Amino acid sequence: MSAVTRFKQSVSHGKERKGTSAIARLCLGHTMLSAHLHRLRLSPDPFCPWCRTTLEAMEHFLLQYPHFHSQHTALCSRLSALTITTLDLPTLLANSGVHHSWQPAVLRLTCAFLKTGQLPLM
Repeated sequence: MSAVTRFKQSVSHGKERKGTSAIARLCLGHTMLSAHLHRLRLSPDPFCPWCRTTLEAMEHFLLQYPHFHSQHTALCSRLSALTITTLDLPTLLANSGVHHSWQPAVLRLTCAFLKTGQLPLM
């Protein structure tokens, strides 16, 4: 059973639906980020609107985006409480490096991070 399936089973269907959809979009790579929109010819360029020299891809947006430094710090703190010290895309999506019993919690933290930063994935 995948982490997303376990996550879907562990949340209420109403208020967590947006979070579940956002996680599914991240897993599929279907986002509203410039790099993806540019591939679909819906954005004039693939670059981050804040950095202007870096592709606005999931890794940049979720892990390196300077505009959301305080959200990154809070996420790292909450993950370390679960003894998770590696912060990368597979960890945030609970694909690897996360014990199966912690996967729903990690996905909830990722959803909370997406909501607090008002990220364009929700």
